[in-house]
Amino acid sequence: MPVPLTIDKYRYTPFFNPEDFIGYIRRLGKLGSRPAPEAVILSYQRSLFSYVERETPVSRAEGYFGPHLRYLETTGGRVAVVGNFGVGAPAAAVMLEELIAFGSRRFISVGTAGSLVADLPPGSLVLCDSALRDEGTSYHYLPADEPARPSPALTERLGCSLFRKGLAHRRGPAWTTDAIYRETPEEVRRFRDGGALVAEMEAAALFAVAAHRGVEIAACFSVSDTLAELAWRPEFHAETTEEGLKLIFEAALEALS
Repeated sequence: MPVPLTIDKYRYTPFFNPEDFIGYIRRLGKLGSRPAPEAVILSYQRSLFSYVERETPVSRAEGYFGPHLRYLETTGGRVAVVGNFGVGAPAAAVMLEELIAFGSRRFISVGTAGSLVADLPPGSLVLCDSALRDEGTSYHYLPADEPARPSPALTERLGCSLFRKGLAHRRGPAWTTDAIYRETPEEVRRFRDGGALVAEMEAAALFAVAAHRGVEIAACFSVSDTLAELAWRPEFHAETTEEGLKLIFEAALEALS
């Protein structure tokens, strides 16, 4: 069966759009009065979100976005961080859609990824320049044969920010998959041979949504585990992994400010 089941689904008009949902929330009086941030950093790890809340002057969004959105007051609220919304392509795509409908236009996704190559140990930084679409969400937004790519300009700005901060990093493709407990040695060999550096869960969907809606997005990862030796070695809570997330956040903030 094809994915999605309706061929060329991306061409069809949906019943309702994110703007309709945000308008509904606004009519209920649950959106608050503060305007949307111009730019948003997407965060999946609770440790990074807690770090930002603890170390950076922030204010909590009102109403619907309250549990998730923190305005960064060092930017006058023009940049925000969003977290605690889940992981994976569907959750990330929904949050991105709603933030776009709210009014935000530039995004940087900061998360973890599993290394597919031996010379990217935990804590390594990877700037994503494309994503292999091995998930389902992106196919509802783009033709099946269209690559999932981030904004070239914003990716370049993020890369320059990493460089200015002296942060060594690799640039290359990610393999985006929904099924983390079904990653296989055969896939690692195949995608690694095709140039993929890491495996992760959100990039392809985020790039597809951003392309469909006409907004800018970039993505960068801190390596948290490795499949390079065709065996799993987790380092999710290693100091190097956590430090990598913090360093990417600071670079992302500079790129968006």
